Amino acid sequence: MKRNRRVCGFLLAASLWTSLGLAQMERKGSHGDFPAGGGQASTISPTNIDLHTLKNQLDAFQDLLNRGIQQSFEMPFYLLQDAKGIYLPGFGVAFHLEVNLNPLRRITLFDARPLTPEEIQKAKGAKLESIRQLKTQLSKFLLEHGGDLSAMAPEQNIAIVVHLFNLPSESRDLPTQLVIMINRRMLLDYSARRLTAAEFQKAGSVLEF
Repeated sequence: MKRNRRVCGFLLAASLWTSLGLAQMERKGSHGDFPAGGGQASTISPTNIDLHTLKNQLDAFQDLLNRGIQQSFEMPFYLLQDAKGIYLPGFGVAFHLEVNLNPLRRITLFDARPLTPEEIQKAKGAKLESIRQLKTQLSKFLLEHGGDLSAMAPEQNIAIVVHLFNLPSESRDLPTQLVIMINRRMLLDYSARRLTAAEFQKAGSVLEF
């Protein structure tokens, strides 16, 4: 299980990095930034980023995120993987975690009754409601604590990726991932009162699938 979670984290980083790399190649290609004659392109450098400070901020942010998630939901609820933050040059920071928002009744030697359709349907409804609550909580969390990541460049992004654990016996149309992303400049606009809390929550990017 732990190895699978590490693989998920690696795949997340690789996916974001690949998307970033392709976008940069397209931009550079369109502006002629690559050396003529097929020369080697310059590597990405953490310009104007204090990586030591950012690392400490990532650690503090993920600790707050872990506590915030655990305090937002009553049992039954499981935080299967603590939030872990990564920095991707040119993109910003991403935090990934895994939760089971509404575990089904466990079938054990002491209770071997199969799950009924009613139980599965009730659990689905509860899980969908928990997902809606999670989106609201994460948006509020970013509004309250996103500014703590002050070592980032203003044009960079903050993303939270939540893996939603579902059993094979649950409905296949339940989402398995929730992604919320904002641009740090939005936080600066909010701090400067150029953006209201309601406008901030609407301006962020939310994806579930």
